[in-house]
Amino acid sequence: MSEVKKRANVLLEEAAHGSRQEIEGTLRDLGLSGYASQAFAALVRLPHATAGDLIARTGIPDSKIYYAMDELAERGLVAVQTGKPKRYRAVPPKDAASRLQRMLDERHERERASVTRVAALLEPLRSSATTSTTDLAYVVKGLSNVIARAQAMVASARRELVVLASDEAFLRKIEHDLVNASRRRVKVKLAVPDIRLERELEKAAEVRAIVCNCLVLVADGQQVLTITRLGDGSAYGITSADETLVRLGLEYWDSPRCCVC
Repeated sequence: MSEVKKRANVLLEEAAHGSRQEIEGTLRDLGLSGYASQAFAALVRLPHATAGDLIARTGIPDSKIYYAMDELAERGLVAVQTGKPKRYRAVPPKDAASRLQRMLDERHERERASVTRVAALLEPLRSSATTSTTDLAYVVKGLSNVIARAQAMVASARRELVVLASDEAFLRKIEHDLVNASRRRVKVKLAVPDIRLERELEKAAEVRAIVCNCLVLVADGQQVLTITRLGDGSAYGITSADETLVRLGLEYWDSPRCCVC
């Protein structure tokens, strides 16, 4: 009888191993890190566990386990009981399913927005290759060149500047130029993180809190500069006078999913 029970336990463990692998893979597909996915798959088989318990079960390095658990807590997939040590508990399956569905919806929304944005950028670029207009849209490569282009656009503005800058470092590079623009009575509209601006600019500009992750500059409703990869050393900007792109940049300012009053 003991041999039968032993074999049954082996089969159960093999089945559980397959389930854990599927859980881990699904969570990684939804955007969780490998360590967070591994920790959650182990935690669901326990009523609760400490970080040490999970290290012993998974082999996750002790230097990584707390980052993994913080990630799970932030996603709403685990409950945390304070103490020394902290204890963690996986949320009930229905709650986990709800939170995972929200993650899926958020990813879908990001991807859908990216597709829309890319489509809007591709059309004028393609048009520039098939028409006689050579300056419809062009690429500026390198951080220093991108900053210089942004500063030149700010300097050339005569009526209005719309700047959506989720990156503080970029904003600081053109902040004094924006101050000078406001002194020329150019209307400045800023969507920025919760940071302290130069006093003169804060007083003169219309300031909103930015929600999206973007870098866009529109000058006089006629020219737009969009910037990507600013933080990884391969920054580039696309600048254009295309009406569709300009309108898209201005619509980001009006969109509650990009910036709010």
